[in-house]
Amino acid sequence: MKKPFVLFWIFITAVISSGIFAQDEDEVPYLSDDDIAAMEMVLPDDIPDNLQEAVTESRAEAEKNEKAKEIEVKKITENEIEKNEISRLNTLQTVYHLLILDRTYCHANADIGGLDDIAIPYKFKHRTNGYLIAVYKSPQEGPVFPQLPDNSRILVDLATARKSTILEYINSNAFRRFVTSRKIISEIKETIESGL
Repeated sequence: MKKPFVLFWIFITAVISSGIFAQDEDEVPYLSDDDIAAMEMVLPDDIPDNLQEAVTESRAEAEKNEKAKEIEVKKITENEIEKNEISRLNTLQTVYHLLILDRTYCHANADIGGLDDIAIPYKFKHRTNGYLIAVYKSPQEGPVFPQLPDNSRILVDLATARKSTILEYINSNAFRRFVTSRKIISEIKETIESGL
């Protein structure tokens, strides 16, 4: 019984000592002189005597140039955004909106704002801090989203070019999760059908 164990132990020792599992240190890659030279910073021959002042001046000039470039890029970006927004939002169709807000955590009687030029044919506030339903249409210049009261939560924001899409949603069970009053539902339908 001891003899096979001893033979096994001799075999393992011979394999380990012969270097099969050992790593040869000569195979570790070293950096060549060219690699080291490429990594070293080579200074030009014409180094000024007042190097610190020259560096400070060049930094200040670089920062000045960078600020000027940022201002120019900002102007270009603003102009491009304005052009893109106008072209993207200039639709040939009117966009109809149905907005339902949860005002539970708003101040009492919180209301939407930012729709000064747009008539809101239908707006309903459920109690002082209940939900708010607004139905309106955006002009052809593009969709308009109102300013929401602080701490309000959007429950539904439906914007479409088809009135029938809003009517379909109002007739759905999904809308009845928010509004159960048949009176309110019929008022919204009448507003939409009568020429929203």
